[in-house]
Amino acid sequence: MNTLVHTGSFLGNLTGTVLFLYFQGCGILFSGFLLRKKDMITRLLCGSVLGSVLLMWIPALFSFIFGFSKLSHILAAGSCTLILFLLDFFKAENAPYHLPSRECIRAFLKKHRIFLILCSTTFILFAYMLSTHTLLVKEDGLHTGQCSYGDINFHLGVITGISVQQTFPPEYTISPGHRLCYPFLCDSISSSLYTFGASLRYAYMFPMYFAILQVMTGFYCFAYTWLKKVSKACLAWFLFFYNGGLGFLYFLDWTNNKTYFFQNIFTEYYQTPTNLISNNIRFVNVIVDMLLPQRATLFGYAVLFPCLWLLWRAVYHQEKDLFAFCALLVGALPMIHTHSFLAMAMVSASWLLMQLYHSLPHKLPIKKPGLFLCLSFFTGMSILQLFSHGEAGSDSPVFMKICLSVLALLFLFGITALCSYIKQNGCKELLFTWGIYLVIILMLALPQLFNWTFSQASGSGFTTSHFNWSNQGDPYLWFYIKNFGVIFLLLIPALIYCSKKTFAIICPAFLIWFVMELISFSPNTYDNNKLLYVVYLFLCCLCADYGDWIYQKAKRLPGVRLWTVCFLLFSCVSAILTLGREIVSDYTLYANNHVEAALYIEQSTPPDTVILTNDRHVNEITSLTGRNIVSGSPLLLSTHGIYDEQKVQDVKSMFEDPAASAALFEKYDVDYIMISSWERSSFALDETLFDQLFTCVFTSGDIRIYQIHQL
Repeated sequence: MNTLVHTGSFLGNLTGTVLFLYFQGCGILFSGFLLRKKDMITRLLCGSVLGSVLLMWIPALFSFIFGFSKLSHILAAGSCTLILFLLDFFKAENAPYHLPSRECIRAFLKKHRIFLILCSTTFILFAYMLSTHTLLVKEDGLHTGQCSYGDINFHLGVITGISVQQTFPPEYTISPGHRLCYPFLCDSISSSLYTFGASLRYAYMFPMYFAILQVMTGFYCFAYTWLKKVSKACLAWFLFFYNGGLGFLYFLDWTNNKTYFFQNIFTEYYQTPTNLISNNIRFVNVIVDMLLPQRATLFGYAVLFPCLWLLWRAVYHQEKDLFAFCALLVGALPMIHTHSFLAMAMVSASWLLMQLYHSLPHKLPIKKPGLFLCLSFFTGMSILQLFSHGEAGSDSPVFMKICLSVLALLFLFGITALCSYIKQNGCKELLFTWGIYLVIILMLALPQLFNWTFSQASGSGFTTSHFNWSNQGDPYLWFYIKNFGVIFLLLIPALIYCSKKTFAIICPAFLIWFVMELISFSPNTYDNNKLLYVVYLFLCCLCADYGDWIYQKAKRLPGVRLWTVCFLLFSCVSAILTLGREIVSDYTLYANNHVEAALYIEQSTPPDTVILTNDRHVNEITSLTGRNIVSGSPLLLSTHGIYDEQKVQDVKSMFEDPAASAALFEKYDVDYIMISSWERSSFALDETLFDQLFTCVFTSGDIRIYQIHQL
């Protein structure tokens, strides 16, 4: 059994590391076979991403039979090894394999040194914050930071629950009996390390180091391949990862009656320039509030960004051999990050539609398609906002009908274009490119969608009509100006003057933007921001392209460099302040006596034990031990569509009237009851009853754990 949290042995951490690196090596070797003709960066990045995907998926497949056990992982590693031997045995004897010379490597590093500096600096910041935010041991207990205070509890519970209980498919530890339909593979990759003896802290962090590098490198490769210039790609990268709107303006000393003070950024809970809900600043910094705390987004983007790069090359560079490899990664996405899979589906559909359209003989009736797109999109959204009477996040079913109608029209147009294309050019080329791409994705994705995603999406609150994302009443265009920031100075003219090829490339962004503004894909409508960041990726590249063009035209004019520095400063000042707040943030997650209680539960109870606690989200029982509780945080359960009001009332009855709740204890298979300050503040307890009815097996400070016997 794993020792708790931070006390994992060196051997356990080493074993987990070897397991992870072995699958990384397998992924790189696989990419060496499948992408033999490609350059070193393509093979390394795609191989690393594939290695992570293999560690998520191959043990999971064996776990359907053997549970999430060491045996499943050994069989997974063995099967990868066997396939590699077979590929090596049957490979063409004279198949070319390109290895760059030292001179080429030096030239490459010199050419991309700006990105390497940006990437390494950001990685160090990320690694530091990840360390201080992940079960950091201090005198009074285990600590975390501001952005992780909520999310880390759930992810730890999934990691430990999968590893300890070994049930597959896994269930929610915060709601036993409900299948875990959340994309859990982002956590199972850490469960694998934890299963082999790594400490929970190490198992949580180590795969994330690789994932953030995959995200940052994937974005840069996509931007550089599209924009064909290092300065443009680095600018796009900088605008994306150091995104921040105009929220910093609220902290300036405009009047004597201020709402926010500058020092509050670094001392108050969520008073940062990128997250001011009361002032409608909702587009948070992608590093601090998305990639660091939200593991599904991190590991999803680690696959999505390289996939965008591969598909772009397949479509616009005619590297048709990349379709199959890209499809392999896309097909694995639904249970890694469903929003990334949805985004990739819309990107693929858009680029296919534009390819079909441009391959047919026609004259484009619009000379400036970017201007038309800009005017039609923002005008249309503003009209819809007027239709909703300016209400914040209107939920009228009309919006879903509008969205589905537009999608239906695009589908009919696509079918028409496809038929015309086949009639003129035949279907062979499409079958061996987009056809292979679609078949592989459907073969891999449909079982996931039917087994997990659709069953959850059919629940309450999923896939509902909802207009205007998280805008709380601002005019549509102004809401995005103050959330995106000074990038809007470049966005509008960049759209107006973009070329027809650039227009075709950015079309997916506006399709995704349109859909996420009209349909919410989870009970928490804010979660659509995971789609909005994909939109922002395209917009950053578009603006970087146009911004560099302006700079090259005006760089000899006096003061241009100063204005450029000012632009970059204003684009990132909110992000820098938010990063500063996160670096200094420090909150106690689990106090020492709660950690001791978790240690007792871990060492003294079987994996399927059910413990009765209150519904706090910082629940050390599920997070640190992987054991079940009767009912977890209502907010968390609601966002996953599994909130049960009756269960909440039953928990209250068991705490407040235990003598009359024998049937409820049996119904929920409760083995232990935990009473701490949390439970005392949540319920009207008569602790003398618990002493009379149950056996107290653990005491530490204000915590008492009772073992249930037959009433």
